[in-house]
Amino acid sequence: METWLIWELTKGKVHVTDYSNASRTLLFNIKELKWDDEILAELNIPKCMLPEVKQSSEIYGYCDHSFLGGEIPISGAAGDQQAALFGQTCFNAGEAKNTFGTGCFMLMNTGETPVYSENGLLTTIGLTTKNEKYYALEGSVFIGGAAVQWLRDGLNLVENAAETEEKAFFSKDESLIVVPAFAGLGTPYWDNECRGAIYGITRGTNKNDIVKATLEGIALQAYDVIKTMIDDTKIQLNYLSVDGGASSNNYLMQFQSDIVPTKILRPEVVETTSLGAAFLVGITSGYFLDLEDIKKITFSSD
Repeated sequence: METWLIWELTKGKVHVTDYSNASRTLLFNIKELKWDDEILAELNIPKCMLPEVKQSSEIYGYCDHSFLGGEIPISGAAGDQQAALFGQTCFNAGEAKNTFGTGCFMLMNTGETPVYSENGLLTTIGLTTKNEKYYALEGSVFIGGAAVQWLRDGLNLVENAAETEEKAFFSKDESLIVVPAFAGLGTPYWDNECRGAIYGITRGTNKNDIVKATLEGIALQAYDVIKTMIDDTKIQLNYLSVDGGASSNNYLMQFQSDIVPTKILRPEVVETTSLGAAFLVGITSGYFLDLEDIKKITFSSD
């Protein structure tokens, strides 16, 4: 997608991608940082068709005059989750973030050497800049915030997503369990045939209890990913950075912190994918001199 956008904005003058996006094509050798000749030959894909691979932070070209009124530099590109990792300033090995969006996507910076999982995590390139390169492990939960949408649109238990926080705090039930596996289970199970379930319903179960158990089900799935990352890397998290729409739910974040256990670090700007993209442009333009400049951005710990 970013290759097509850059091609269109430059009127066909620039055909590029960045390392983080290239690493997700299954055509890129993430150790040698080049298109994999063996895979290309197996799939009969001519290398000349593929974009040139660049760093995540550099000037790729300039917008054509017909767009936005001038030659504006195109100064950065990154994959969705890698941009969020960068936006969370997880610049050091062992630092991790979890995006609570429609699904949940957790990435851990593993440093300059790729770490290969024995438990179903994806090894990927994190980001590359002029002075930095790091790899990451990624785990996925298929249903995160989508479970809240189900409570609202499917069951009509709440009128809006924010209401789930209040209802969860009202619930006194400690035994109800909701498994929101509506599209199967992701990391570390990778079971597409699994389906959701509700356990422990009694005559006294009410809608507040179902709301609370659903939020806890999201956090418990995320816990499975966190534990898998700790098992694979042997790194104990000092904190977990969170972002995405559902991270604004205080009950969900408190429960997540209770079961990990670690401190949950929530930024003032929870849309950190966009923030990460802005940081990359800031590095290219010289607005930020180095990563320490970016780390001066204030985060609030909840």
